[in-house]
Amino acid sequence: MPSARVAAALLACMAGALPAHADSQLSLSSGLDYSSGKYGGTLTTEIWYVPFTARLESGDWQYKLTVPYVRMRAPSGGVIIGYDDNGLPIRDGVGTPVTEDGLGDVVAAATYSLVARPDLLLDLTGKVKFGTASVSRGLGTGENDLGAAMDAYFPMGKATPFLGLSYRWPGDPQGQDLRNTWGASAGLAYKHSAQWSMGAMLDWRSAATAASTPHRDLLLYAVYKPGGAWKFQVYFDKGFSDSSPDHGLGLMATLSF
Repeated sequence: MPSARVAAALLACMAGALPAHADSQLSLSSGLDYSSGKYGGTLTTEIWYVPFTARLESGDWQYKLTVPYVRMRAPSGGVIIGYDDNGLPIRDGVGTPVTEDGLGDVVAAATYSLVARPDLLLDLTGKVKFGTASVSRGLGTGENDLGAAMDAYFPMGKATPFLGLSYRWPGDPQGQDLRNTWGASAGLAYKHSAQWSMGAMLDWRSAATAASTPHRDLLLYAVYKPGGAWKFQVYFDKGFSDSSPDHGLGLMATLSF
C-alpha cells in the first residue's frame, strides 16, 4: 500500500505507546518523509512525501484518512519495475532526471481491535488507496488498490515486541503486470520514560513485478512526548534490496484532541 514507510513508522510508534485504545479521540498528523535510492540502476531517484493524516479512534475502531503531497526527482522514461517505501512507482528510466510534484494517492483505512488484553493486542486493518496521483507525471498508477493487515503487540513491561502481516491487491494499470504482494514486519519498542520511547523494525514485502526483487528494510525510530497533546517522531530507514531506497529519513508531528 502507499505510504508504507510512513505507516510502518506510525505502527512502531503505536507499539511504543501501548496499550492505548481511547474511547473517542481525534488526532491530526503531518511531517516530511525523504528517500533516495538507485533501485538497481545507475541514476538516483529522490522522493519527498508530505502526508496529512486525520485519525479518529472510537471504542474498538480506528478510522484514518491520509492526503499526501509528493515531489519526485527521477530519471525519465522506462517502465514500472517496483515501488518505493511510500508506494510510488519506480521506473527503470535512464533519461535526464526530471522533477514532478502534486497530489499523491489518497488512502483511507479502518482498524478494528480484535483482542485487547494486558499481554496481547491484535488489530485488523482494511485499506483503500485511491488512484488520485497523476499518471502523466509519474506520481501514481491511476488505479485503486486494496489492502489488508493484521498487527499483534505483546506488552512486556517497558518492552513491546510486535509482528505484522499484510496483503495488497493492486489495480491493473494499462501496460503493466502488477502482482499481489505479501508483507511481513517484526520489531521491538521500548518505553524509556513517560516522554521518550524508541525501537526498531524489520520490514519485508514480496516483489511487485516480475522485474523487481523483494523489499527489505530496517527502520529505527524515536518518539518524544513533551506533555499535553503533542507527540513527535523521527525515524531512519535503511534498504537492503534493489526495491528499497538506499536510505530514508522522516519526521512526524501529531496533535491529539
